[in-house]
Amino acid sequence: MKQGPFLRITRIISLLLLAILSGHYTVEAQQTVGNKPRIGLTLSGGGARGLAHIGILEAIDSAGLKVDLVTGTSMGSIVGGLYAMGYSGNQIEAVARKLNWNSLFSNQPVLTDISYEEKREYNKYIIEIPFEYGKPKLASGVISGEALWLELARLCWPVKDVKNFGDFNIPFKCIATDVATGEIVTLDSGEIVTSLRASMAIPSVFTAVKIGDRKLVDGGVVRNFPVITAKDMGADIVIGANVSGGLRKADQLLTPFDILYQLGFYKDAADFAKAIKQCDVYVPMNKELEPYSAASFGSVDSIIEAGRRKGREMYPVFKHLADSLNALYPQGPFVADRLPFAADIEISSIHVSGLVHSDQKFFLQRLHLKPNGCYTSAQLRNAILNVYGTRFYKLITYNLVPEGYGKSRMDITVEENPLTYVKVALNYNTFTGANAIVNLTQRNFIVPNSRSFVTVAISENPRLEAEYFKYLGRSRNFGFGLSTYYENNGLTFYGDDFSKQQPYRSKYANVNMDVQYTLNRDMSMGAGTRWEYIKYKPQFSNFQDVRGSTNQLNTYLSFGINSLNQKFYPTKGLLLDFEAGYIYNQHSGIKVSFGGVDQDLDSLGVNFKDYQRLLLNMKYYIPMGRKSALELDGNIGYSINYSESVVNGYVVGGMTNITRNQVPFVGLYEGEVITPKIGAVQVAWQYEFLRNLFAIPRIGAAVYDGQITGGERYKYLSGYGLGAAYTSRLGPIEATIMYSDQTGKLKFYVNMGFNF
Repeated sequence: MKQGPFLRITRIISLLLLAILSGHYTVEAQQTVGNKPRIGLTLSGGGARGLAHIGILEAIDSAGLKVDLVTGTSMGSIVGGLYAMGYSGNQIEAVARKLNWNSLFSNQPVLTDISYEEKREYNKYIIEIPFEYGKPKLASGVISGEALWLELARLCWPVKDVKNFGDFNIPFKCIATDVATGEIVTLDSGEIVTSLRASMAIPSVFTAVKIGDRKLVDGGVVRNFPVITAKDMGADIVIGANVSGGLRKADQLLTPFDILYQLGFYKDAADFAKAIKQCDVYVPMNKELEPYSAASFGSVDSIIEAGRRKGREMYPVFKHLADSLNALYPQGPFVADRLPFAADIEISSIHVSGLVHSDQKFFLQRLHLKPNGCYTSAQLRNAILNVYGTRFYKLITYNLVPEGYGKSRMDITVEENPLTYVKVALNYNTFTGANAIVNLTQRNFIVPNSRSFVTVAISENPRLEAEYFKYLGRSRNFGFGLSTYYENNGLTFYGDDFSKQQPYRSKYANVNMDVQYTLNRDMSMGAGTRWEYIKYKPQFSNFQDVRGSTNQLNTYLSFGINSLNQKFYPTKGLLLDFEAGYIYNQHSGIKVSFGGVDQDLDSLGVNFKDYQRLLLNMKYYIPMGRKSALELDGNIGYSINYSESVVNGYVVGGMTNITRNQVPFVGLYEGEVITPKIGAVQVAWQYEFLRNLFAIPRIGAAVYDGQITGGERYKYLSGYGLGAAYTSRLGPIEATIMYSDQTGKLKFYVNMGFNF
């Protein structure tokens, strides 16, 4: 017998009430007669806490409950937007666990996104002050969000051609705020990446996003829990998941992020109270998430698990609701993974806007994309990073404008970095002592597409470095460099029995010219010639001393790899520096004396003939779980046809590579061994036992040529160390207790702050 509308509505309400009352929740079931009630899902904002929404989505999927529309704000817009596009709850969880959230919410790009030629200078200063037109422009601390934008672009690639969010697998709207008027802005069309980025542009944390003639910030300022928006879209039953819980108490505002987040959301408090009342199924998660703040991106796994526990609690409600609707309105089987096929795209043309100091030719050549070429999302991301990694640019975004089947125009918008920066760092090292480091970096100095810098270390062991680098070639993969370097160190010479013999001042200077070719952001090869000057001066007269100076030419080939995932205490990647050089055209003024009497160098077997040299320093990191990594070090210094005593020997010892020809080795101070030939290996285990606190046990072994000090041809070294380290705003702070079997002495080595 055919049911009438009244009986059908009565049965729906009875079933829904039974389902919800069994879970101790309330429902106001409303529907259009003759149609299946539309289920709306609303996800609130809440910063890192918003990742708990994933557990609710997984419970909805497990219950087989079909959602008909989605609304969200801030983090809720990202999680909800991905769900609306077709990602399942499980897929979103997999994405969330893999992402480096701290890098997404930072103005500092990850090291792997930086071009090879920029990595050495990147992220090694405490303060970086930009200058524009000769005036300082103090950094606002506002995050531009390049990493976040690129990650959203990758995730949204399957719907790149969908400009109406109502055409997603599930219709979707997200909320932003007009920063000029304070009005609610509902985003339901246009570029989905830009819309999601605008919805979570937390005031004073992220930069505002321009859409049309409006500048938009986080929708949580005015509507953090957009239940009303879901009702306006036609939802008959709204499931509202809330991770915010309104304004936090004073004792819960623990970080600057928390305070900024709170300041931006006062206006939302009244709207939030109304939204809760309009939920048909309200899912509060404030109690489960009480230990976490909006900034707790270091606790992603724990937050997701809290959401999953809440999802399991809600599962019976979702299951009863799904079964009730399926009984009344039979439909096809539920499909959790609804993501459309992500096809490659043909770029018809490329347009760039926003360039001021750099020219479009350089930008496009560095981009490595060609019109009418076919590309994947990963290739477009890599192309953007090829340009962004030069550090000329603060933010690079793009829109793909469809121009027929499989074809799109690529519109790129650029925001440039200031051309001039003054940078400051502090350092203390057992070898160099205390240092105040000042750097001036200038881009486009004299000629465009160039970078110049001068760095000075003010110390009792001063240093100076200056470099000019110019991009060349059709793809801007070639570079021409001019540089100079100077160091003045206190260095002690040791005897064959490791006893101190003579303290010296060791001065070294060079002028270098080279050509470099970068194969990718991690790898480079080059060739150059370096004029070098070396001088030794004893600090007091002794029975035996080496004094004087020499200069020489060094023509070399170089090869480098830097694929580390972070600058300090990386957990994976390879750092390799290799140089093969030919030393010639030496003009020596070096003298060796015994008891104040100069000796004949030939009789001592010392001469300054041409010779060849190889130097390799390598560090390889292997992840050993989430909190530890294995570090494998390899060092080779090898000189052929060498007989110059200590003058151009390899300086063995120390824990950091901070002086010329150095081969770091645990258990020794710098210069306890000086040799023309050495091979060394070291193994360390890096364990993060508390956040930013590391324990680093280390062991090393080496074989070297001991004839410089009158010893045996081949000698052996073994060393051990136990270090503790902390990553701070001032740079890494590390202290190591170390011991060598050959010296038989316990030593203490300290490095604090960023090295020169």
